[in-house]
Amino acid sequence: MCKFKTVEENTSIPKVRSSFFKKILKSLLWLFLIILLLAGSLLTLLFVYEDEVKAEIVKELNRHLNAEVKIDSKNIDLTILKTFPDCSIEFKEVLMYEALKLKQRDTLLYAERLNLFFNIEDLWNKKYIIEKIKLKDAVVKLRILRDGQNNFSFWKSDTTSAQSKDSLDFHLKLITIENCRLSYKDKLSDFKTQVQLDQVKFKGHFGDSNFEMETQIKGLIHDLTIDKVGYLKEKQCELSLSLDVNENNYQLKNAKIKLSKMLFVLNGSFDVGEQLERMSLTYKAPELEIGSFLSLLPLEFKKHINDYESKGNFYAEGNLRYSLKNGYSSINDFGITGGKITYNPGATSAENVNIIGHLELTDKTSLLQLKDIHLNLNSDEIKGNCSISNFSDPELSITTSAVLNLENLQSFWPIDTVSHLKGGLQVVGELKGLLRNIKSNALSENVIVNFDAKLSNIEVQFKQDEKNYKAESGSINVREREVLVNELKLKRGQSDMIVSGKIPGLFKYLLDRTSPLTIIGSLKSDYILLEDFMMPASKSSASNDNDLIPENVTFNLEATISKFNLGKFEAKSLMGEIEIRNQKMVVSDMRFTTMQGEAVFQAYVDNSRKKLEVVLQSRLTNINITDLFSQMNNFGQSTLTESNLRGVGTATIDFSGIWNNRLEIDSRSIQALGNIRITGGELLDFKPLLSLSKFVDVNDLKRIKFSSMQSNIEINNQTITIPKTAIKNSALNLDLSGTHTFDNEINYHIQLLISELLAKKRQKKDDEFGPIEKENNKRSAFISMTGTVDNPIIKYDREGLKEKIRSDLKQEKQSIKELLKEEFGLFKKDTTVQKPKREETNFQLEKSNNTPVNKPLEPKKKKEEDEDF
Repeated sequence: MCKFKTVEENTSIPKVRSSFFKKILKSLLWLFLIILLLAGSLLTLLFVYEDEVKAEIVKELNRHLNAEVKIDSKNIDLTILKTFPDCSIEFKEVLMYEALKLKQRDTLLYAERLNLFFNIEDLWNKKYIIEKIKLKDAVVKLRILRDGQNNFSFWKSDTTSAQSKDSLDFHLKLITIENCRLSYKDKLSDFKTQVQLDQVKFKGHFGDSNFEMETQIKGLIHDLTIDKVGYLKEKQCELSLSLDVNENNYQLKNAKIKLSKMLFVLNGSFDVGEQLERMSLTYKAPELEIGSFLSLLPLEFKKHINDYESKGNFYAEGNLRYSLKNGYSSINDFGITGGKITYNPGATSAENVNIIGHLELTDKTSLLQLKDIHLNLNSDEIKGNCSISNFSDPELSITTSAVLNLENLQSFWPIDTVSHLKGGLQVVGELKGLLRNIKSNALSENVIVNFDAKLSNIEVQFKQDEKNYKAESGSINVREREVLVNELKLKRGQSDMIVSGKIPGLFKYLLDRTSPLTIIGSLKSDYILLEDFMMPASKSSASNDNDLIPENVTFNLEATISKFNLGKFEAKSLMGEIEIRNQKMVVSDMRFTTMQGEAVFQAYVDNSRKKLEVVLQSRLTNINITDLFSQMNNFGQSTLTESNLRGVGTATIDFSGIWNNRLEIDSRSIQALGNIRITGGELLDFKPLLSLSKFVDVNDLKRIKFSSMQSNIEINNQTITIPKTAIKNSALNLDLSGTHTFDNEINYHIQLLISELLAKKRQKKDDEFGPIEKENNKRSAFISMTGTVDNPIIKYDREGLKEKIRSDLKQEKQSIKELLKEEFGLFKKDTTVQKPKREETNFQLEKSNNTPVNKPLEPKKKKEEDEDF
């Protein structure tokens, strides 16, 4: 059965839909009208009340402000639409000065924009209750002066009855800050910090005595300094916490701080009045990174670990307490397990690092303790404890025991002044003292150093030094700032030594060549080449004039040296005492064999004035004269040299001279006085004698042998002074005296005794020398030799003849007295009259191979140019 719908039934649905849409349109129209009316009303309110509201709020602000504020009236606006449903008075470019009674005040606050929010109803009530504050693009400078005053107490409360009639009041529920740069300085506690606050939000009923506040802070800590020690530098910081506020007391609940990728959970409380009065916080950080934590260390310590990368498990917990009266204190415990520290430039790691740490900070003290330190450096093991107190003037206390390969240590903790280091070191010790004292003088009474060490095959080479130091073996014990050395075997270059005794500052000297080195004890050596220990010349120095004796080296040694060399000088079997202090050296009773003989000498050497000043007193026995002149560089002169003399000498010599630090002698400084006796001597090619070749065959003068010769020779002002000295021979006898300069200028007086052989050769020339004195059938000629060695001027010496006559008369007078005393007993009381002694001396003049011994020499034909007198 079919059912059909009527026309009325088919048209009912469209009618319902049409009615529904009409209602919606009406509603939207009414809503629009209401919004339009509301906007118009708000605009009307803004237009009507703007001047009144701004004037009233500014008036009330000025009444409560305790600081000067500068703002252009054009930068004060009342806004409703963009802050709806709140109304806001907006201040632009606000400048507030410090709340201090000073003539020159700094800025307390500058803000690009400051908004105070209140309810629209307040426009009708004319009672403006501020519920929100927003600060944007601001700079805030807070500080506390030494007398306790602060510069931020800018709001003064009015406690009079008129307070209830105030048209402005604060019932804050929300404070937001965006892009604010905050600085805080407290001169009382010597604390300062600079922070960039990106976003800050304080939410709560701040007007109530008791309320709960939620805080969120996100920013950057630029720096934080306590007692002039920096702890944080450019660290991101995030803070979220809940606070129970009871008037001025704030109780932390579940506060979380994220600092440099480290998460800290905080609990505690603090009291805030006009400023922070008290704070007590505890924190825990169960899982941290070592590298992140080390970045929180004071900047003074952090700069030493920039090249190191650390990994491992790290934990920390502690508390922070602050009191306005008693200052602050922070006690922290931390530890590292299974750590790894890598020195990136050397690609060397210390593994299995375990440390238990304790850190205390107060406004008066600071202390860092590292206990049960253990680490492995390759196969080496290091254990110990360390504490650092008073970070502003650090005092160290270190105890350690280690078995080390120094090559591993150098690659992990390189020493700047050392280019090469290796060898074995076993050490147990302690070090206590101020860091500045340890750096400046490790031997000061304020530094305690005690340790025992064994060395094996250690090699150390310093930068800009071509040679290295070797310590093959030995033990070192340090007690009460004294280093006791037992059989320390050292080598440098070709030199070796075994040192026993006291060596204060040895290791400090090895680390820093400018630090003092003192050696007191005994020294044994097979061979010492002094040049091995001279300071290397600086490549940057044009003169290469470095000191030969370092000013920081002090020696006091009883030395036994098998062989010693300095330049050409060579000595063996040395025994004596050597002292070096303040770049001065004293050698006492030094005995040794040298130059095929024996010597005893005292010496004083001064290298403190950029030169080497030497004073020497010596006694030489059976010395090879040729070696003497050779090893002494001919005493700085070139006339009588090692090639002119042969023989064995016994002498006492007083000598002084000055060398520069390149061992170049100043000939003007040479002074010497020597009592010299030469036996079995030869005089070879001595130029002053060769000048007599016109009277004696030159071949006879080239090589003169004599059994003995004695003279007192003096050197002064670059001049050699020779007193009357006899060189006697059966064929040629000479009495020689005079002076000879280093420039080879001569002034000799010669008495020439001529035998029959020479008389025949020169019988026609006697008158050239003036009168010829006959003595014991011998003829004497008196000659003056001046000019230079290369161009001598030979003349008759009248003064020499007169002196000889006076001497002979005196001698003749003495002989008569002796004869009368012997024959007649006269002049018995005259002590000058002595019985003459006979002395037999054998002399020999070596003949030329071309001249027969028995054949008389033919006289030379004299040329006119040879007639000089």
